[in-house]
Amino acid sequence: MPTRRDFLKSSAKAGVLLGCVTPQALAALAPQEDSQAKVTPDLVRFTPDVEPIVRLIEETPREKCFDMMVEQIRCGLPYRNFLAALFLAGVRDVKPHPVGFKFHCVLAMHSANQLSLDAVSEDRLLPLFWALDQFKGSQNDRRQGNYHMPALTGTLPSPEKAADEFHAAMQAWDEERAGRAVAAFVRSHGADEVVEAMFRYGARDFRDIGHKGIFVANSWRTLQTIGWRHAEPTMRSLVMALLDVGRDRAGESHDDADYLKNVERAKRALPHLPATWTGPGQDDAATRDLLDAMRTASVGDACERLLTQLQSGKTEAQGAWDAVHLASGELIMKQPEIRGIHAVTSTNALHYAFRTAANPETRLLILLHGVAWMARFRESMQSGGFRPVKITDLPVETVSADPARAAAEVLELIGPNTPTAAARAFALAKKHPEPEAYTKMARRLIFRKGTDAHHYKYAAAVFEDYAMVSPQWQPHMLATSVYYLRGSHDPDSKLMTRAIESVRKV
Repeated sequence: MPTRRDFLKSSAKAGVLLGCVTPQALAALAPQEDSQAKVTPDLVRFTPDVEPIVRLIEETPREKCFDMMVEQIRCGLPYRNFLAALFLAGVRDVKPHPVGFKFHCVLAMHSANQLSLDAVSEDRLLPLFWALDQFKGSQNDRRQGNYHMPALTGTLPSPEKAADEFHAAMQAWDEERAGRAVAAFVRSHGADEVVEAMFRYGARDFRDIGHKGIFVANSWRTLQTIGWRHAEPTMRSLVMALLDVGRDRAGESHDDADYLKNVERAKRALPHLPATWTGPGQDDAATRDLLDAMRTASVGDACERLLTQLQSGKTEAQGAWDAVHLASGELIMKQPEIRGIHAVTSTNALHYAFRTAANPETRLLILLHGVAWMARFRESMQSGGFRPVKITDLPVETVSADPARAAAEVLELIGPNTPTAAARAFALAKKHPEPEAYTKMARRLIFRKGTDAHHYKYAAAVFEDYAMVSPQWQPHMLATSVYYLRGSHDPDSKLMTRAIESVRKV
């Protein structure tokens, strides 16, 4: 097993390559108290290209991290290695129980990366500097006792039994057994097979208001950027998240009743669906009808409405997803708080899973769950009160013919008059169907004024969803964006002001 001396040797090698890291520099950064970041011999190790950077991130005090990372970038640290190190530090040092809260430093990594890729050049590093601070804030959470993912112990199943053992462990909600099985699964099977299995389990459990499905989608998206070679620790963390039952005891309620019923629905209905059911067909009347079901019907009745539409050919998957996105957007308009946000971000994750999965039964199950979760979100949110608004009845407003000016007018209204901002955004998308000026300005406001992970997660999801719905529904989706974006009048984040100053030094 590698020792600390082995690590320092690898750090010295990285220092030669980058011209920065030396054993002496690393020692100076290391915390003086063992309780801050104790590294044990059984700590899971990453590939040599990122392990030294992960350790620098882990061992550098929070207030010194920006300066440390500026120095690494100056010395040639690639963007992808920066992203990988941040993501893997979270996987190794933050326990995914519960799936949310402090674990957002991992959940939001894809969102930070996506906003970074879409940003203007001078802003491109800002989301990762924000993510760096997020990790440091989550790393030494007293409630989890300075968690570190350990190396695997015990006997792994053989390659030919890995997949079956993984599914058996997941269905038994056995975390220790599943951790060993998923390691063998990753080592012996292709990425597509592993991730498709995860998509099903991500949709299984509504307990964490969609966070499990979000983790599946966003971890896969991040791995596509940083490389499948980092999959094993990522999938082990993901399994821990998927099997988290909170205060429940193993063998008791796992909040998967909707999933089990939808598994049966998918098996029953799939042989009777038209061959084109996964296609781009849509019908406004059918979309509105399914939206109404998610507004008022029970979970089961809403799912049956979807199957009736698909079987009759009244709509195809595109029209159904239009309805699910409209339902999620309406929920955040009705209640722009934490559950409304997750109605949007979990829909984004499920739709991504649908587009990515290959097995028709998996795809139908995920679409059914998109409908089920919107009805379940509605039920869980009703006690908090709903604003009297319907996404299909937005008022008409006038906006400037100049896209940049129209965008600025919308963003100035967020906060002081958010409903009017929504109406203006609706009008903006009708007049300017490619709202690049709006999304560019909105991203810059997040980079300067964003204060929590949901600002990043929500923005990345809602901007992507705009392109995922049929053109006639895109103005409605842009209208929903204002309910958790930063507005022009929001105060600047002191953290991001520091980040901007640091990035200017690169």
